[in-house]
Amino acid sequence: MNRIHNMSYAKRILAWVLAVTVVLSILTIPQGESYAAAGTVKSIAVTNLPAKQLTLKKGKTFTLKSKVTVTGKASKKVTYKTSNKKIVTVNAKGKITAKKKGTAKIYVISKANKKKKCTITVTVGTPVTKVKLNKTKSTMTVGKKQTLKATITPKKASNKAVVWKSSNTKVATVSGKGVVTAKKAGTVTITATAKDGSGKKAACKITVKNQVKPAPAPVTVKSVKAIGMMQVQVELTGTKELSSSDFKIYKRKYSFGSYKKECNIDSVKTSDKITYKITLDTLDALVTGDMVQVVIAKMNYKGEAAYKGIIREQTTKSEIIKSVGDSINHYSDEKYYEPGLVGLCSFKITGELPQGITYKIIKDDDMFNGITDCLEFSGSFTKGGIYTTKIEVEDEIGNKVHHTITWKIADENRLMAADIVQYDYLRQEKGETKKSCHVDLDASVYGGNGSVKYEILECSNEISYSKSAFGLNCILDTEKTGTYTLKAKVTDTEDASITTILSVTIIVKDSVAFKGCVYDLDGHKITSTVADVAAPYYISLYAKEKDTLCDASEFNDPESDGSFQIFVPDGTYDVFVASEAQDIGTWVCDSKVTASTPYQKIVLPVYQITIGSDNPAIDIRNFTKWRSNERKTIYGNVIYLTAGTHIWTSTATIDGVEYTATLNVTVTDKTRSTTVKAHVVAK
Repeated sequence: MNRIHNMSYAKRILAWVLAVTVVLSILTIPQGESYAAAGTVKSIAVTNLPAKQLTLKKGKTFTLKSKVTVTGKASKKVTYKTSNKKIVTVNAKGKITAKKKGTAKIYVISKANKKKKCTITVTVGTPVTKVKLNKTKSTMTVGKKQTLKATITPKKASNKAVVWKSSNTKVATVSGKGVVTAKKAGTVTITATAKDGSGKKAACKITVKNQVKPAPAPVTVKSVKAIGMMQVQVELTGTKELSSSDFKIYKRKYSFGSYKKECNIDSVKTSDKITYKITLDTLDALVTGDMVQVVIAKMNYKGEAAYKGIIREQTTKSEIIKSVGDSINHYSDEKYYEPGLVGLCSFKITGELPQGITYKIIKDDDMFNGITDCLEFSGSFTKGGIYTTKIEVEDEIGNKVHHTITWKIADENRLMAADIVQYDYLRQEKGETKKSCHVDLDASVYGGNGSVKYEILECSNEISYSKSAFGLNCILDTEKTGTYTLKAKVTDTEDASITTILSVTIIVKDSVAFKGCVYDLDGHKITSTVADVAAPYYISLYAKEKDTLCDASEFNDPESDGSFQIFVPDGTYDVFVASEAQDIGTWVCDSKVTASTPYQKIVLPVYQITIGSDNPAIDIRNFTKWRSNERKTIYGNVIYLTAGTHIWTSTATIDGVEYTATLNVTVTDKTRSTTVKAHVVAK
């Protein structure tokens, strides 16, 4: 019995202990866990500040309004805490009091989760009293931007930043720097609020309008250019459909003349209805200096352009070696610098001329370019040294030459020697099966006491040399490409301290054949009717690359059948073909010359005229050499002339009697490519 009683008593004691333990465990649960037991705190925010910043004057107060976002039944209660009670204090209701100047932080902390808080930076100083915008109303177009600027009062405000806000971001947005972007038509208010919590703000009401498409501008003529012997280009400001009948083209020879000649239009082409290329009939081919007038009646337009031929720009250099006491006379190679341009030129001379030398600009009667300008040097060299003269020349149609002359003037105490860099290439001469290169040049030496000796420092096997009166004569013969050099030390025989270096570099390139034929405007080959006489034209190639400038007419005359074959290095060339009968030619620019370049067909703006005799007893073939009033000479009884009137004469002795034949011909649509009889009489 006692045993049962004792067990019951023990159970009651154990139950009491367990009950106390449970109560105590409930009482000791952390407060935060108690608040959060039914949900979670998502975020805490202060709702009555534009940013997490506040500026207060000393002694002023501000009450924070907080918003706690939670899930479930989590507590929304917060506590407030200051980082520095000496600067600002805060009570349990969020009332902040400014104590003294400085900066402190106020923490708004969730009671349910102390890790969730919001931090406000409070500055005790000078708050903003006014915000003003540079505009209070404005109008914008969709897609456009403008920048609003906020002015803060006072200037000594502790925080001058503002917060920008759009009342309708679908109408317009605003960036943190006040840049407003119009999105769609409507009305929107852009507000700038002081960031310091002072509540000061300013607004601009903006009306956004849709873009209004402007009425299309009328299409006009932007430019007119004569871009080729038989082509005029018209460029419009916009698209407009025009046909051949809408254009009229006139031309004149003189700038002071009037437009008497209407040109026949062969075709009008355009790919975009903006740029039109008008091709003239072959008889109306232009020559350099011709003026053309374009009339488009339906556009009420009349404009003109000059045919300038091909505009080129070249950079060249030369070296002149002389001795003190030498003079520049009429026969000196260095007497003239002829840029080879057209018409009147402007010269700009910089650098230094040798002492004793002067220059002047004179007129030069060039047989192809007419009257043009050149430099004439004169005087005697009075002081040794190296002088560099730079010459910039531009002619009246835009051709330019940049030329540098290096003058090496020797004296009895100094030697001057050539420093030559020459480019050449392998050629295949008529009748030869292999290509080869032959170069023969003199490397001059001047100065000292009149006698020198040479020490060859370097010499390629393919170069042979011999002493000449004024230096070394160097000869290169090779069938291979490469760079060949000769370098010699030159020493005065009487004074070994007087020395210089003579240098020759020859760069040889490979070549390819540039083949073709030249035709007149009616498609006839320009040929010679006299055996072993070349066709009456010459052809020149000018390399666009600086290191291969060449005049190919020096190397190959055309065949009597009108064909040509010229060996030049791979490259890009401007090709010039000119008539032997008249000062007339044509350019083919930027021609790519490679081993695969096709056979060329080049057209000269001339027509074939066959000469007959009005004297049945005299065969016109007796007259083999004809001369024009312009002192041109051609051979045979077939000549090639431009449109216009021409007079040619020839003499021949037949059976002891001397005869004169006179050809007076006007080339027109009816007389071109026909036979014209010369008047043949005995003297």
